[in-house]
Amino acid sequence: MKLPTLYRRRLAAAVLAASTALGLAACSTANATGGASTTDTVNFGVSAAITGQYAQYGEQFRKAFDLAVEQVNANGGINGHPVALKYEDSQSDPKQSVAVAQKFVGDPSVSLVFGDYSSAASIPASPLYTAGKLLQYGYNNSNPAFTEKGTQYQWSTSITTSATYVWEADYIKSKGVKSVGVTYLNTADWGIPAFQAFKDEATKIGLTITDAEGVLDTSDDYRPSLTKAVAGNPDAFVHVGYGPDAAKLVTQLRAIGYKGTFYGGQDEKSFDGTPDAEGSIVGAQFLETSSDAKVQAFVTAFKAKYPTETHVTGFEAGAYDALNVAVAAAKLGGTTRDGILKGFQQVKDVPSVVYGTITFDTTTRRVASPKLTPTILTGGKWVEYKG
Repeated sequence: MKLPTLYRRRLAAAVLAASTALGLAACSTANATGGASTTDTVNFGVSAAITGQYAQYGEQFRKAFDLAVEQVNANGGINGHPVALKYEDSQSDPKQSVAVAQKFVGDPSVSLVFGDYSSAASIPASPLYTAGKLLQYGYNNSNPAFTEKGTQYQWSTSITTSATYVWEADYIKSKGVKSVGVTYLNTADWGIPAFQAFKDEATKIGLTITDAEGVLDTSDDYRPSLTKAVAGNPDAFVHVGYGPDAAKLVTQLRAIGYKGTFYGGQDEKSFDGTPDAEGSIVGAQFLETSSDAKVQAFVTAFKAKYPTETHVTGFEAGAYDALNVAVAAAKLGGTTRDGILKGFQQVKDVPSVVYGTITFDTTTRRVASPKLTPTILTGGKWVEYKG
């Protein structure tokens, strides 16, 4: 029986659409399993705080990522494949980061995902990345639980909070300090475990904590907690927290009359520009003022690309390193999800502006033997402290 003309046209259109969909699916499958041509783009996802409370960090990461991608592509990409980034705004919020993970896992063109900014946002998304066999590179995630509770798909080049604050307790004690007052972010995912690591080491080495007060980074008035923390006249003061909260806190600490050394803060704009933060001391992974040739080449390139940026911090350096580590891994193992994982398991001695070179401990899936350098904030810039 001859079909009506309109029906035949609709049937032909449906067959064409189905054929096209099958063709696209075949291409996606080929890309996922390593059948891509040398001109196919390698896509990395970025789960980042583009808006919201931590947007300043998202912007710092983006600039460093974009610089690294530009340099990689100028040098031939990944074995001939150009690299591109797909950004999704998580606001560094656990609920949003899970939704972002679902989107990235469902996108077969994405070979690896960077992020999130905070461990609190990254850890809830980890099960989705694991189920999707998509490597989650939490390059800024210092909470040990990110890799300890994760699987082979969670990797980080950030030194853990435990290692950082054990180092800090030891360093403070080595300076002849006998007692400290402490404030710490009262957050289960980061602040409390970081403080616990500091407290345990302080107890072990005989560094007295006269008082410790939990605070929140959303507060504007820390004076009640600070008054309690310095009531015992400690030799020095420690804050376990981020840069923006430390900027407010150190200003109020000085306002209530405390003059001891402040151990805390971060190399970021709000803290660096706070007059009362002058003389603060922290252990740093990255130092813009380093004489290392790789560091100076990175700093020069960054400021050339972004002329309004007068200062480069560890946040930019960490993201820059992360992109280059991912590229090195893909060159070794391949550009598929499976290939990226194999590359991370094999990669070693990747040039780094943070550590010099990066080699992973494949058991912990973190950098083997990370180091910290004592630094002091002087004239709004962090320099190595030899005092």
